Amino acid sequence: MVHEEDNPGGDEEDECRWEKFWELESAGIHEFGNPEREEKDRQDKQVWDNFNLTVERRADGYYVKLPWKDDHPQMPDNYAIAIRRLHSVWNSLQKDQNLLQRYDAVFQEQIQMNILEDVAEERPSSKTRKHYLAHQAVVTPNKLTTKLRIVFDESAHYKRCPSLNEVLHRGPVILPQPFGILLRFRIGRIGIIADVEKAFLQVRLHESERDFTRCLWLWDYRQPPEPDNIRCLRFTRVAFGLTASPFLLAATTHYHLDTYSSERDLVQEIKNNLYVDNVLLTAETYDEARYKYIKCKEMFNALSMNLREFVSNDEKLMQGVVDKDRSADPQPKVLGIRWNSLSDQFQVNCSITPESHVSKRTVARAVASIYDSLGWLIPLTHKAKRFLQSLWKEGYGWDSTLSASHIQQWHNIIDGISGFEKTIHRVVARGSSNQVIATFADASLEAMAACRQPTC
Repeated sequence: MVHEEDNPGGDEEDECRWEKFWELESAGIHEFGNPEREEKDRQDKQVWDNFNLTVERRADGYYVKLPWKDDHPQMPDNYAIAIRRLHSVWNSLQKDQNLLQRYDAVFQEQIQMNILEDVAEERPSSKTRKHYLAHQAVVTPNKLTTKLRIVFDESAHYKRCPSLNEVLHRGPVILPQPFGILLRFRIGRIGIIADVEKAFLQVRLHESERDFTRCLWLWDYRQPPEPDNIRCLRFTRVAFGLTASPFLLAATTHYHLDTYSSERDLVQEIKNNLYVDNVLLTAETYDEARYKYIKCKEMFNALSMNLREFVSNDEKLMQGVVDKDRSADPQPKVLGIRWNSLSDQFQVNCSITPESHVSKRTVARAVASIYDSLGWLIPLTHKAKRFLQSLWKEGYGWDSTLSASHIQQWHNIIDGISGFEKTIHRVVARGSSNQVIATFADASLEAMAACRQPTC
């Protein structure tokens, strides 16, 4: 089975896009408590407590256990699903030997890096509890090369049987809001960003959990998946795609950082500005920035994680960053927003590509595709959101073609949005200065808005 992403836009991607859209739209808004919330808080505390009791630090890193739900239904081994998917993947990939070789190369690299290990041959009478993960190729073609990823399916299951993800707690959300991280990144003369290399694969999985993350591949990828050619592997690290992966990564990182009791201020800054594998820091002086670079490298190295791809607007700091730690791109994306580190400005743009078939779904997809984490584009996208709202009132089905007048109206809105570009200075305040904040608010029959701005 090969999934091609050259024309994304399926239901799953639409759902993900909408989830991110509403998360940004509701940033800063918190609901009052309710019984469900209280139960979730109780479970989260239990997951946290269990993590702290079971996490182990060894010479090569931290080992964690999976957060199993209490009294969960019995989980089948999914071997039949895994073997069926293996045949499907091989049959698809063997039509393109280059892709097949690259698929095998990913497995070989992860075996060599001890991310995957061979499962010892079992006795026929063995009653080892186990679970097999199906996998598939995801191919993303572009003009220069074809990107290939292996995606493991922790949500696959038999009818009326739970998947691996369904018997695991998701765990508490430890990640800070991107909205807040970006606001803090705008305070301080020097901005610094970096990312953790292959972050999820640096958290070790305890030996007692590994048989629940088995997978199947081939001893010789050029030969079909016959019984004597099937290789049984299992993860030694926390697999990307597990519902608990974000929690286990963040919890392990926080647990490790808390061991640096003499660096409480820096530890808290990292915690407040660490989003999955992205670290954002600020400083007022070169000496402060240099110290944070060196200390952060030291902290993450002790976690068996490589902090790399450093970018800063301070030229002197970047000259002191070793080549292997330095990003080659001076204009990286910072949580989705392009940052020109040379001019220390954010680059904001907005564009919607017209589609031949205009429906409520394509309009909703276009509206949700505009990433605007700090709300800078709201005045520009307001008409598009109002138009989508009107389609709901008109009673259009998701895939019903809009009327000619509505199509024309939508094209006029697109014309007013597409091509917009603007640069915005990153720094709005210095970290050591006191600022007076002015707040403006207004409302109409269609919308209400507020903004805050430091005064000069």
